[in-house]
Amino acid sequence: MERSHLWHSAFKTNLGMLDRNLPGLTDDLIRQRPAADVACPGWVLGHLVRSRNLVFKLLGQPRPEDDSLACYGRGSTGGECAHELGDLVARLKGTSDDLKVAFLAVADWDRPVMNPALQQEQALEQVVAFLFMHESYHLGQLGTARKLMGLQGAI
Repeated sequence: MERSHLWHSAFKTNLGMLDRNLPGLTDDLIRQRPAADVACPGWVLGHLVRSRNLVFKLLGQPRPEDDSLACYGRGSTGGECAHELGDLVARLKGTSDDLKVAFLAVADWDRPVMNPALQQEQALEQVVAFLFMHESYHLGQLGTARKLMGLQGAI
């Protein structure tokens, strides 16, 4: 499989995992910590929107800055963020078609880019792989949060 299609398929699969973890979540629940020192589900969703925006930037197709997403950065709990569940889900799902276009436009998967987490240059595909793993990790947190909040496991 060609790299662009592979990465689009991988990120699109994560949206299926998201769908499986959404039933039972409400606007109130996404602002609650499921346990001490555990981020709110809303923080996870907003953080993933920010992360996907970073993927666009690395692919050379940055999206307009949205200051309302700043509260989903590292160190925040998400409880103070005002976005509704439907808005966060729509923003995340709304990236899929644009990601496909951005991935298809990549001419050089080996070009060096800055990995924002490691603060070192790596090949673009290596950073995309890291951000895919990062997204998968946080989607797993949603599954755990569901159980901690008394909702049935989804996966």
